Amino acid sequence: MALDSFFIPTDKDILRDLNEKSHSIHFIGLGEFSQKIDGIKFSRIFRYRFDKEKKLMQVIYHKQGLSWKFKHVVLLHKEIKSKFTL
Repeated sequence: MALDSFFIPTDKDILRDLNEKSHSIHFIGLGEFSQKIDGIKFSRIFRYRFDKEKKLMQVIYHKQGLSWKFKHVVLLHKEIKSKFTL
C-alpha cells in the first residue's frame, strides 16, 4: 500500500485527541510516516505555546484499517531540539 493512498490526521484531529484549543499548541514542521510490515505510524511534533521551557512533544498515531488510532504523546530529548528553530 502506498503511503499517499489515504488521509492523515489533520491538526484539528490532533487537537481534538489532545483535548486542546488551537491557540494553546504550536505545530512544528510537517508530520512523518514510518511504514513497517506490522503497520504504519504517523507522528507530528508540537510544543505548548505557554510552556516556558519550550519542551518539544510528539503525538503518535497508528493506522488501523481505514482510520488512524491515537496512541500516545512522548517528550522529545533535548538533542532533537537543536534541529528546530523556535
